[in-house]
Formats: sequence, C-alpha cells, structure tokens
Amino acid sequence: MTIDILKAKALQFGDQLGIFAPASPVRSEYVRKGQDYLAQSGFQNREGSSLFCRSYHVAGEPRSRLADFENLLVDPEIKGLVAARGGYGCLQLLPFLDFDLIGRYPKIILGFSDLTALQLALWQKLNLVTFSGPMLAVEMARPEIVNSALLWGLLTGAEEAEIRSLLSAYLASEKLECLRSKTFSGRLLGGTLTLLASLAGTPYMPDFSGKIIIIEDRGESLYRIDRALTQLRLAGVFKSPTAVVCGNFSLPNKVEEPLLSGFLKEFFAADEFPVLINFSYGHCPQSFIFPQGGLMEFDCLKRIITLKESVVIKSGG
Repeated sequence: MTIDILKAKALQFGDQLGIFAPASPVRSEYVRKGQDYLAQSGFQNREGSSLFCRSYHVAGEPRSRLADFENLLVDPEIKGLVAARGGYGCLQLLPFLDFDLIGRYPKIILGFSDLTALQLALWQKLNLVTFSGPMLAVEMARPEIVNSALLWGLLTGAEEAEIRSLLSAYLASEKLECLRSKTFSGRLLGGTLTLLASLAGTPYMPDFSGKIIIIEDRGESLYRIDRALTQLRLAGVFKSPTAVVCGNFSLPNKVEEPLLSGFLKEFFAADEFPVLINFSYGHCPQSFIFPQGGLMEFDCLKRIITLKESVVIKSGG
C-alpha cells in the first residue's frame, strides 16, 4: 500500500536552525558548545525564547515549550529545528500538538532519546519524516562523537552513493549478530525502548506492521529492558514487523552487560522475523543516524544499507 509521506526541504549550508528544548532543562555552557559546532559546520542558529526555562524537572511549562516549537516551525527564516537535549518531557507535549499546523510547515526536526515520543507521534499523525540523531547540548557539544558526514549528508540530501557508503559502515562491526534472514527492507521506525513502551496504548503509537523496528536505551537494568520489551509484545508491536534492529544498551550494572545479547536472542527466539543485535545506534559515540519513516534495505551479507527513496526535498526536486 502506497502512503503519502510528508518530507521537509533539504538544508543548505548557511541556513538558520532553530534550537528548542522540548524535554529536560539545558545548561548554557553545553548550548554554547553545540552552537560552536553548528557554526563550524556552516549553519546559523537561533534560540527559542524559552530555551533556558525550567519548571521542576523539565524545561518550562508544556505550553511554553510547545510555543517555542511552533514559533520556530512557522518562522520562514528557520529551515530546521534541533532539539537541545532529551531527558524527559516530550510526552507532556503530545496532547497539545497542533498537527494541522505542523503539517503545513514540514521542517527537519532533529533529536533522539526522549524525542522518540515526539517523532513517532508526528509519524503516526502525519507520516512526517524526522531525524533520529544528535542534539545540540549533548552530542553536538562533543563533536568528536558525532558522525558529521552522515548527519549533514542526510539533512542536505547528499547523493545516493555517498549516503549508502556512510550508512553501510554500520554493518562492518564483527560484533553484529543477525538472526534468521540476512536481508530485510521496510520503513525504519523506533528509538529509545522505554519511550516506545510509554507510547503503547496511546493514539500516538505508530503501526509497526511491516516496519523495521530499531531500539536502544541507556541506564536501564536488564529486568527493565525485559519489562519494556514484554509490554511491547503484549501490545502487539512484535506481531508482524519486517525486522528488529537492537542498538546500544548501556546498562547501569556492568555485570549484566555480557548477558544482554543472550537475553535478546532468547526473547526473539520464537519469532520469524530477522533480528539484528549489537548495532551501533543510541547513546554511544558515532551513533547511527536515520530518518524516522525512511524506506531502507539492510543486506547483512553484503554489508550494505540502502536508503530506497529520498527523505528530504531538494531545491528543484
């Protein structure tokens, strides 16, 4: 079945990017470092008016965070939005999102971790392609951990061969394990596991049938990973995906880390779909960056990842 995909215009070097804080509070010193990275990468930026607000454990009241997001979205001088950080707070925004407004102003929206909730809601309601990648006051504040070539290649609409090469490098690791079929394709959706579990049972949870599901998390013990995966299974998420890609899981108890691969193999043992384990995506250096909803093919035998269609609109395209 063909679906209408909503895409943003590709970035051009020199564009102005809007910085917003939809989740946890940000620290000014890390914001400045991230802004330096954007400048060195060839982009201008503008801070949302409530970027440095704080209300208890979040970056201001939901309405002020949402107003920043919407104001940057409709501003014609702003060509893309970059989240300052994740943490917690995006779930609070979902009931207040004006999907009609967002649909009229599709722009690049970049972030991950807690942004998983916002990105999957935008896919569920609009089929809007967003980008799971580095955030300004976290990864961009430490530029050495960002795969800048892949980041700006995706967002500026680099040539297909260049993107394929950058994506395929993530299948080079000898630590990768692929259960069952070595080749699979579909629209790639996912992000932080506990955020997927938090969306289950809500109107913002996408249909993962026929999709490649990618998951990662940080700071969750093995039993909490088990609980989140089991919740998704009970919610029917693993009923008929094309495949599951398991990214990086930084467990708080290092004694448990060697157990994770075996646990994941056992958890998915009775399923028929392919499962990729130990993929370099998540809260880790040089993390994989991907378009939420992008149509992709993973060939684990030839070690090639192909983006099967453009995920941004290029000028003149």
